[in-house]
Amino acid sequence: MRWFVGLVVAVVVLLGVGTAPALASQARADTVTPPGALVLVERLGMDEALAAAGGERPEVAGFVSTLPVQQPLASRVLSLAAGRRVDALAALGDDPDASGLPGPATVGRIRADNPGARLGRLPPTRVLASPGQEAAGLFTLGPTGPARAPEPLEPGDGPLPLRPDRLLVVAVPDATALANVLDRLRPAGRPVMVLGLRAAPGRANAAPLLVFDPPLRGGLPTSDSTRRLGLVTLEDVRPTLAGAESPGDDGSVIRIAKDDTATVTVTRLDRRVAALVTARTWAIPLLCLAAVLALFALLATWRGRGGTRSASAARVLLALTLALPPGYLVASMAEPPAARLWAAVRPGLPGPGTAGVWAVAWLASGLAAGAALAFLALRLDRTSGGLRAPVLLGAVLLGLVALDLALGGHGLSQPLLGGSAWDGERFYGLGNGYFAFALAAVMLVAGFAPLSAVATAALLAGLGLVDGLPRLGADVGGSLTSMLTAAAALVVLAPGRPRARRVVLLAGLAVAAAVAVALGAGLGGPVSHAGRFAERLMQGPADAAGVVVDQLARNLRLLANSPFAWAGPLEVLLAGLIALRPPPPLDRLPEWTRRVLGLGAFGSFLLILLNDTGVTATAASGLFLLVIPAWAWLDQQRPAGQPPSQPRPRPAEVRH
Repeated sequence: MRWFVGLVVAVVVLLGVGTAPALASQARADTVTPPGALVLVERLGMDEALAAAGGERPEVAGFVSTLPVQQPLASRVLSLAAGRRVDALAALGDDPDASGLPGPATVGRIRADNPGARLGRLPPTRVLASPGQEAAGLFTLGPTGPARAPEPLEPGDGPLPLRPDRLLVVAVPDATALANVLDRLRPAGRPVMVLGLRAAPGRANAAPLLVFDPPLRGGLPTSDSTRRLGLVTLEDVRPTLAGAESPGDDGSVIRIAKDDTATVTVTRLDRRVAALVTARTWAIPLLCLAAVLALFALLATWRGRGGTRSASAARVLLALTLALPPGYLVASMAEPPAARLWAAVRPGLPGPGTAGVWAVAWLASGLAAGAALAFLALRLDRTSGGLRAPVLLGAVLLGLVALDLALGGHGLSQPLLGGSAWDGERFYGLGNGYFAFALAAVMLVAGFAPLSAVATAALLAGLGLVDGLPRLGADVGGSLTSMLTAAAALVVLAPGRPRARRVVLLAGLAVAAAVAVALGAGLGGPVSHAGRFAERLMQGPADAAGVVVDQLARNLRLLANSPFAWAGPLEVLLAGLIALRPPPPLDRLPEWTRRVLGLGAFGSFLLILLNDTGVTATAASGLFLLVIPAWAWLDQQRPAGQPPSQPRPRPAEVRH
């Protein structure tokens, strides 16, 4: 166990060393000047926004990551005003789509539901609202008292006066009204920011952001919150309007990355986002189809139908199920350089139809990569005699995740499985979806290689370290999950029955490593979610427990709002039951397989406990975990003339 103690020290050192270059790499750039007017458009697409600007090209053009589609207009306006996400959905009750100004009782409920939101930190503001946009009055809501009703936006073409000591906020419903407002603001000669509150259909949660300010050099927006060119968050707007960050902000001042062809660049980004949404709409069902067909083939094998053909088909489909996630990741990693090549070969504005072509190419390349990996794994499984297909496919996925993070995480920020940076779920690092795949991939390697308890724990700890480094995964919840699962591996996979003293000691070391990861990753700065996690952790045990309670509350809301969110927890529950009390025909599974399966189920439970979208992420880990008993059972069904492969003795059965 000395290596585990050493790991705790290494985590602190590496996280501290990794933070400084990460912060230094954020090159300082021009910042967006606090505008004189902010135009809020309820729903807006990039083509519509650029067309509404007419002949005047915006100096800054990009996207802002908005809230999930179910959130009402009030949540969006309040998130802008508070500099952090505000959830008004529950407070609005039965009428979440109401565009009117909430009454005092509803405002009080919103404050109670969002105790961390610090309102009233904006410059003096005047709000004008079109009919149906009265919720924009919440922009001026203070820490106490009711919301102030906005003034009506009078129709016509007369100029809208701007005052140097007052911010003007104008709320309109669509691009047509935006064009009229921009014409009326131009005579004032002050900087104007245009912000979409809802994305156009098929554009994830990314809405347009335009800034008209001739003294600025042209470019793309970026911020420390996203670390992505052309993309900022709603939380970045309040610090930008105020000119600086302040306590209570989850965002940072919007900066400008120079780009002389910003409008062309963002149009290409718009097409790529549309292609991503279309491609993943098909990628997820195709993975589910492979898994369902594998289940049918397994049932046919169990019932003795189809002979060896059904068993072979089951093995092929299981391999394809394991190969598609790394295949999809290969496609997402290849997409950015392919997009740069596309821009070099075909300069100029791409038409709307290019999004569909790009989506087909993206999906097809992912399917082809997955099929090639499955073919290679099955061929080596038959010919090498030692390299099992699940081991190869699990190792490939782990290697691809580490490689992409080392190269900047561009593939993991736009995966075909799970949320992307454009959905506002994960702007950089390792998201919960592919972390769940990586966690279960460790179980595939441990179960079929097989690895010893120490080797499995070391692999899990390595995953946690990569996931926690600010320059790599930058993921606190996943890193904690890996570290605690690594400690559990030393107990669950060790030979014989665990001793109570060993369990207590390992649990203490795991908690120490987890705290080291959280605090070390939190050195990444107040903008990062690691920084906010570390800040709460240092407040004391009560605040640390509150973090877990908050994560559970988010997961429970996901379960309450979507029946599909139950798929992951049910998969993990089934894997745990198979590990503890396997039903026929799985009751003859090797003890080592059951131990590894139980460890994976425990890790997935921690994933739910320590991550805000853990219930949905477990759909990934649960799927991989259920392949473990299925593949092990198929190994036991080989014909008499075909002896099953003989792996090395199981580490749990050998004293070491």
